[in-house]
Amino acid sequence: MARTRAAVERTRTLLAEEFGCTAQDIVFASSTGEAVNAVARAISWQQGDEVLTLDDEFPTVSQPWSKLPGVRLVTVPAGPDDDRTSALMRAIGPHTRLVAVSHVSSHTGTAVDLAALGAACTAAGALLLCDGAQAAGVLPVVSAQADFYVATGYKWMLAGFGIAFLIIKAPVRDTLEPTLLGHANISPSRNLAVGTPNLAGIHALGAAAELRRTVGHQAITERATALAARIRDEAQALGFRPVGHPGHVSQIVSLVPLGLPAESWVTRLEGTDVIVAERGGNLRISPHFYTPDSDVDALLLALSHPHA
Repeated sequence: MARTRAAVERTRTLLAEEFGCTAQDIVFASSTGEAVNAVARAISWQQGDEVLTLDDEFPTVSQPWSKLPGVRLVTVPAGPDDDRTSALMRAIGPHTRLVAVSHVSSHTGTAVDLAALGAACTAAGALLLCDGAQAAGVLPVVSAQADFYVATGYKWMLAGFGIAFLIIKAPVRDTLEPTLLGHANISPSRNLAVGTPNLAGIHALGAAAELRRTVGHQAITERATALAARIRDEAQALGFRPVGHPGHVSQIVSLVPLGLPAESWVTRLEGTDVIVAERGGNLRISPHFYTPDSDVDALLLALSHPHA
């Protein structure tokens, strides 16, 4: 058991180094959904409080607040060219208690300016919760720009399903009153974890963090960014229109499909061993640092024949 505890603390330390927090700020969960719901049920809400989010947000970000007594969920559309940051900043009002947002949109690949949004929330006395599922592990993250930063073990983090982690600012943690309770957070504990975590998942999360540190966080970002830029530029030259704000791009490339529906492109590309996804009717392409140039070549070759 001592070895297991040591491995858990090693994972906390590695994540703290990567995300700019302390090991004590990190809580493990089984999924981002569990973590966000734990937050939603630990804040001392007041009648008339509002939670602000975007109208196309991933359900894990938007739905946990929808059934809270006395709390109003306010949704707004993204701005022109998918300017998500400005849309939220403009919509913060006197009753906004919390803003919930994805760091990178799963539909469009647009990244939110967390520094600007976090500052706006702080100025308004509102909390900021950020879902880093589409960013953590590939984009540089300063977790202190949000009051709550949550990330899942799969996708860019390379650790698989069934494990996630939540980073909570210490001053905010001291105000929480958990209502999802278990042996791990008996009152007066402020801990949001309710029981024994997924230890195998934490081991995987730690091994993946070691790998990213070995490869180099900056090198990972630069390689994935370069691949995404190549795909975005060359696909646009082929007639595909990139979706998302041009000033806030990420390592996710989202394209309006050309010639075929997005689902048909997914099937066709899978037949050439190139894996992409359909999101919001668009074609989503997510190269990571390990993606070989030959895969990008195959992707672009297939995209060059939309009617084949």
